[in-house]
Formats: sequence, structure tokens, C-alpha cells
Amino acid sequence: MDPLSHDIGFAIKKIHDAIAAAANAALRPYDLTLAQADFLRFLAQRSTPTTLRDLELHFHLKHPTVVGIVHRLEEKGFVSTETAENDRRCRLVRTTARADEVRQILHAAVAEMEQRLTRGLSEEEQALLLRWLRWLYDNITVE
Repeated sequence: MDPLSHDIGFAIKKIHDAIAAAANAALRPYDLTLAQADFLRFLAQRSTPTTLRDLELHFHLKHPTVVGIVHRLEEKGFVSTETAENDRRCRLVRTTARADEVRQILHAAVAEMEQRLTRGLSEEEQALLLRWLRWLYDNITVE
């Protein structure tokens, strides 16, 4: 039986699991996980240090989860953290030179995964798929 023919939610979960497994395997040589790489990609797009709260909101994660991911990235030398001068409760996160070294690798890995995901689809089909995925996301997140 086709594992993706069961229902839409199950199919999305199986696709997510396959993407995560492939990404984690590709990132292993750089001592990164997919979640950590997502954080680095987000941080690299920012021109100023990012707060933990910004990460929580962007990734829809709880504070302890964000703290854990940032802590592991800091231990590996990919980010540094500091206390905000104007609010001692606020931690700021910025990428380091080590993160800059893997930025191109992460960009290439994302591009390769996009190519794999859309293999055989025209640009119009890709746009339609993205529109349907946004529609599904909106359906599940709007209360």
C-alpha cells in the first residue's frame, strides 16, 4: 500500500520526515541538525542581532526549545549571545565567522532539496503547489 495514499495529513508528515532525514544526513558533516541550520539561515538574513523572542515567534517554538537550540549552536561556535544593554532580561543572538563559513553550503543544500522536491514540475505547477500548501497551512493555523 502506498504510504502517501492514506490521508493528506499523513502524507504531509511522511514528506516532512523524508526531508528532515535527508537534510540531517547532509548536515551531519558540519555538526548541524536541520533545526539548527534553519536558525542559522534565519539569523544570517538579519542585519542586527536577533532576540530569543524573535526566534520563538518566527519558528513558533517555546522559549526552552529556542534556548536549547541556541545553546547548542553557541557550544559549536556558530552563534554568540550577549545581554541587551537596554534590557538585561533580553538575550541577543548573532552568527559568528564559523556560521559564515557554512552559509554557502546551507544555501546549496536548500537549493538541492528544492530541486528534488519539484523535480518534474513546471513553474506553473510549482506555483500552484505552493499556493495549495499555503492554503492548507492557513486552514490549520486560523482558528
